[in-house]
Amino acid sequence: MGARETCGRGDKYGGGVGGIVGGDEVGRDPPDPFLVPRSLALPSQNNNGKAFLSEDASKRVEEPFKVEEAETVKVPPPSPDKLLVLGGNGFVGSHVCKEALDKGFTVASLNRSGKPSISESWADKVIWNKGNLLEPDSLKDIMEGVSAVVSCVGGFGSNSYMYKINGTANINAIRVAAEKGIKRFVYVSAADFGFVNYLLQGYYEGKVRI
Repeated sequence: MGARETCGRGDKYGGGVGGIVGGDEVGRDPPDPFLVPRSLALPSQNNNGKAFLSEDASKRVEEPFKVEEAETVKVPPPSPDKLLVLGGNGFVGSHVCKEALDKGFTVASLNRSGKPSISESWADKVIWNKGNLLEPDSLKDIMEGVSAVVSCVGGFGSNSYMYKINGTANINAIRVAAEKGIKRFVYVSAADFGFVNYLLQGYYEGKVRI
C-alpha cells in the first residue's frame, strides 16, 4: 500500500487534521482555482510590446499583435422623396413646385397641357406630365414611386364643368393614390364664404365633395 500524506488544514475539504490527500480519496482538497497547470499557455508580453504564448518559462513563442481593420461599407444616401403636384402649372401649383424643389424634393407635375412656358430655371427641374384627372387609368403610371400628392387642381366655367374639375377629378386622384399606397394627399380647397357660393355654385359643390 502506497504512502499517504496527511493534511494539516482544518477546513471542511481537508477533513480536519486527519484528512487524506492524494489518490482518489473523498477527503482530498479541491483544486485551487488560482493554480494554473503548466501545460496551459498563458498570454504575456515582452519588452518589445509583443505578445507571446508559452507552455513554461523556458519556451516562448513570440507572435505580434494582429489588429484586423473593419471593412468600410459605403451606404448611398437615401433618395429624396418624390412629390407629385396636380395642376403644377397654375398660380398656386407653380409656387408649390418651386418650394418643394427648394426643400430638396424630386418634383413631378400633372396637368392637361404638359410642360408650361415658364422661363424660370426651377421649371426645368420639374418632371412635367400631360394627363387628364377625369381618366383615372392614366394616373396609375404617373403615381408610381410617389411619396405624397398635392392637388392644386381647380377650374372655372359652367356649373357642370366646375363640378367635375373641382370634385370628380380630385376624387379620382385620391382613389388612385390610395390604390398605390400613397400615405399623404394634400388637397387645396376654398372657403365657403357668403354670396360667392351662389355665383360659383358648381365650384363649391365640387369642392365640398372631397
